[in-house]
Amino acid sequence: MAAVLFRSMLRRPWPAAPRFLRSVSVFVEATPNPKSMKFVLDGGEVLGSGTKTMLFRSAEEAIQAPLAKMLLEMDGVREVLLAAEHVTVTKATLADWEELQDVVETEINKFFEAGNVAVNPDAVETIDPQDFEEGSIEWQILELLEERVKPFVQQDGGDIEFVRFDHGDGSLYLRMVGSCSGCSQSHATLQEGVKKLMDHYLPEVKQIVGLNDELDEDVPRPGR
Repeated sequence: MAAVLFRSMLRRPWPAAPRFLRSVSVFVEATPNPKSMKFVLDGGEVLGSGTKTMLFRSAEEAIQAPLAKMLLEMDGVREVLLAAEHVTVTKATLADWEELQDVVETEINKFFEAGNVAVNPDAVETIDPQDFEEGSIEWQILELLEERVKPFVQQDGGDIEFVRFDHGDGSLYLRMVGSCSGCSQSHATLQEGVKKLMDHYLPEVKQIVGLNDELDEDVPRPGR
């Protein structure tokens, strides 16, 4: 993954909400994380391009996301990541993909064939450089992440989130989510791929700090 992060990709425009899908095919892809599987709509969209991925860990969190709520109510499903064109499902430790995969695939297929939308339109967020001044370090970091990092991370069923940049010591705080959370390749992605990209374009970034959910509760979020 790290070797391809230098390849550029053009940002795609954000279309209207996904249309009614009369015929849906769902195919499954393995990810580098054995606990996570990627379910892709063939010829359809989940959130639509140009949208932020959405992560859910409980049915209560997913009130605005009917697809995630439905999946999280299934035995053995621990986490659901909704992306532009796919769904990443992370299983519980004791769950078995041999038993769970076909059930998840079937339910996703039925969900979209019924004409349902994955997330209520008002809850879908588009990708923006947040509230940073154009040309600022944060703005440039977000541009690089969106255009040159996220497309490749999302191919593996995960995503990468900007948390904050420390101007004092040049530390860039990022969070890996979805299949990338806890994956053995996450460190290489951050320290080899993202760090080299920042070295090339933004030497102000001196180090990459990867965060996980257990350690980042007190880290300030952008805009707070």
